[in-house]
Formats: sequence, C-alpha cells, structure tokens
Amino acid sequence: MKKICFYLIILALMVLSACAQKRPVSMPQSHLPPQSVPEIGGAVPDQHRVPDDAAVGERGEDRNSLLSAVRPVQRPRPKALARMIKNAENQLKNKQPQRAFSILEQALYIDGHDPLVWHLMARARFDQGNVVQAVSLAKKSNSLAAAYPDVRAKNAALLRKAQGSDN
Repeated sequence: MKKICFYLIILALMVLSACAQKRPVSMPQSHLPPQSVPEIGGAVPDQHRVPDDAAVGERGEDRNSLLSAVRPVQRPRPKALARMIKNAENQLKNKQPQRAFSILEQALYIDGHDPLVWHLMARARFDQGNVVQAVSLAKKSNSLAAAYPDVRAKNAALLRKAQGSDN
C-alpha cells in the first residue's frame, strides 16, 4: 500500500510540474550597438560591385549561372495537355466557346501554369461576350508567359480587341 501511495505522489508531482509556469531567463543587455551594424548616416563599408546589364551581356550567358537560373524556360507540354489544347482550339474555331472553356478548365488540373491555356480561356470568354473576365484571364496568361513571346503577342491582340469593344 505504501508503494502505491509513493507512486501516486510521484505521478502527481510529475503532472503538476508539467503544468508549472516556465519563466524566461533574462539575458544581460548592453545599451551599446553591436560593432557589425553601421551607424545610420555613416560611411558605407566597401561592398562588392554589382555589374550593370551591359557588363552581364558582355560576359555571356554561360558564365553567369545566376541569370540563367532566373530566366524562365519553356517546358514541354504533356501529351494529354497538348491534345486538350488542340481540342479547345478546334471548339473555338467551330464557334463553341463554352465547350472550349470546359475543356480548358480540365486542362488547368494538368498544368495550371501554362499561359496558352489561360489565353485560350480568355478567348473563349471574349467570344461569349464576357469582356471583363477575358481581360482578367489574358492578364493572368501574361503573368505566366515570360518565356512565351508568341502567347504574349496573342494576349496583347486580345486586350486591344477588348479595349475596342468597351468603347
């Protein structure tokens, strides 16, 4: 009986210690700024010179791996996505923008970052007369089309048409 009471007391102390408030330990602080932080308005320490755009162009793309990592790259489309895009384009040619839009909505599940899908969605909405949504979709397509100048040109043409139809 004494052992059971002893274990119950130990268990109760462990439970209570887990509930106890933990106080943060205070660190002594100095009112002086650290040596590595420059004074505001003071002299700027010597820093590495960042090359301008002309210097980057002279060195070539192969030498500057940082720039090549930043540049967007055209990715190959999966075959299923290419078929869906072709099918949607055919639907748009056949004056069936709602069917094309439905196909393109499904294509977003395969690759939601393909700017051509967003452009074709914009065309479908424009063909339906929904100019506001067409403009929004074309702008979304432009935001993804850095590596696709042909899609950017198509978006620009669509946006010009949309501006003309608003007047």
